[in-house]
Amino acid sequence: MDRTKILHFVIIFFLICGSLMAGDGTGNKNYKQDYLDRNLSLAKREHDQKAGKVIDFYIDLQLGVGITNADIKSQPGVSNVSSDSKAGFNGAAIFYLDLFDVVKFSSGLDFAGKNFKVNAPVLAGSTDTTVDISNQYLNIPLNFNFGGMITEKLGVTFNGGPYLGFLISTDEKVGLGYKNFDLGLNGTLTADYLVAPFTSVILGTKLQYGGLNNLGSSDIAKSISTLNYGFFTGVRFGL
Repeated sequence: MDRTKILHFVIIFFLICGSLMAGDGTGNKNYKQDYLDRNLSLAKREHDQKAGKVIDFYIDLQLGVGITNADIKSQPGVSNVSSDSKAGFNGAAIFYLDLFDVVKFSSGLDFAGKNFKVNAPVLAGSTDTTVDISNQYLNIPLNFNFGGMITEKLGVTFNGGPYLGFLISTDEKVGLGYKNFDLGLNGTLTADYLVAPFTSVILGTKLQYGGLNNLGSSDIAKSISTLNYGFFTGVRFGL
């Protein structure tokens, strides 16, 4: 076989291989496209199975920061008691339960650091007129939620309702008479972006009003309530 025939054979061989890998435009797909199609088919089948469930369940893991404003009402005869806001960390593990796509409920455990400063002419146990207060609460929200996917990958959810809060630690030495229990209202707006089947990254904002039951009372304070607003990010897992 002379060099010309060998060259022709090599050229034809590579043309055939290239045709098999690239496809001829009439329905013959390359290996990469087949791989993508199989993954797409699997994701669609999983989505269809999930959509047909009577019960839909997923979990948010959140981590963020919040700022607390305290509203302190002074006792008669006590003046110039005020407060300044401070930041604190928050984190949560929230589950969502969807029954028949009609009843949408969410709850879980929500950790909130509610910190602020108290300013008064005379503070019990202190020679300073300004004292930092750091309170850590473990809240149990009891929310209804609304929302869903607005595109194939992007969704928005709103949660709102009451919460039950338990004071787990405090350094309050001012004499505000802080209680161990907090009944309040909360709302959360969360955006989620799908990065894999049943897995999303989330970004959201939350608002908590605490003190429906009056957080504290003493010779200094008649009533205390708090407003905490913050931002968080995290991950959502569907089951």
